[in-house]
Amino acid sequence: MLETIPETTKPILLAHKSISPMLLPLARMNSSAFSFLSDFVLVLLLFIQVPSSSSNDDLFTACSKKFVCGHISAGFPFWGNDRSPACGVPELELRCENNIAKMNISQVAYRVLEINQDDGILRIAREDYMVGLCSPQFMNSTFNPKVFEYVEGYKNLTFIYGCKDAPPTIPGRIPFICKINEVNDQGGYIQEGDTGPGECNRSVLVPVSKTDLPPIGIFPGWEELLRKGFEVRLKVDREACWECFTTSGACGIDCATNQTTCYCPNQSSGSKTCAILPAPAAPGKKSRNSALEIGLSSAGAVVGGALLGCWIMAFIQRRRRKAAVEKTEELPVATPPSKSLATSTNRSSNF
Repeated sequence: MLETIPETTKPILLAHKSISPMLLPLARMNSSAFSFLSDFVLVLLLFIQVPSSSSNDDLFTACSKKFVCGHISAGFPFWGNDRSPACGVPELELRCENNIAKMNISQVAYRVLEINQDDGILRIAREDYMVGLCSPQFMNSTFNPKVFEYVEGYKNLTFIYGCKDAPPTIPGRIPFICKINEVNDQGGYIQEGDTGPGECNRSVLVPVSKTDLPPIGIFPGWEELLRKGFEVRLKVDREACWECFTTSGACGIDCATNQTTCYCPNQSSGSKTCAILPAPAAPGKKSRNSALEIGLSSAGAVVGGALLGCWIMAFIQRRRRKAAVEKTEELPVATPPSKSLATSTNRSSNF
């Protein structure tokens, strides 16, 4: 006796049997979409470095320019104005104010009087002392030893302010009178070396030229000496940029490594030189060799592009074949014909 299936169970079985056929097209559709998206992402990743080359061209353009302000013109290792921070050492930013070149070093404002890039010499004067001796910023002229070093022929002098007594009889002291803000005592003096304010109110350390020291007691001479400024030597490896310059590149600083780098047109940064391109032939005198070189370079570019395109297409086709195989494996397998049907067919063929 056959067991009857309850009517309440039939809808559940029918629903169960209909799940697989409904889900199979969705699964196949999702697999095709995933394959297309993965192929698209692959092609996108292959060309993802195109924007980086254009940004490198922008740095080449920016770092090829000179900083120009008044009679001051400077390239590497300086930056400022149209020159990007990637074009120079961070401590060597220049700015132009009223056609006067200026810069800040260790929070002190300086006026740039001269730049000798061949010798790496920078002549600067404190901006606060350009108007006189009695309005200083009260900060010492100090320099990062990794970037600057003193030039021979200079020594440090300490200008001391706000003293009750500055007698001229003390050896090595050059007295002067200054009224400074919030200080009643107007006495002051100049002393060699880095002595600090001592018993006085404030002091400022400034390098001065040994050969330009004015006679003791001539007050205007000291102000003129401060306006002349002093020289410092840049401790920057300019030789590292020499090969970059000779290959028509623009030298700069890699912010990630803090090392010199060479910016080149249509070439990624990170190298010390630019790729040397063949010199253009004179008009009307193109040789067979130059034509051959142009043909070979063009052919190489075409072959390279063709190989890249073939590799991409092969990869996409391989992905599609794999998807097709997986799709075939999901199809139901056909049931082979029964033995009785084969026997019947054989018998009929005998008649």
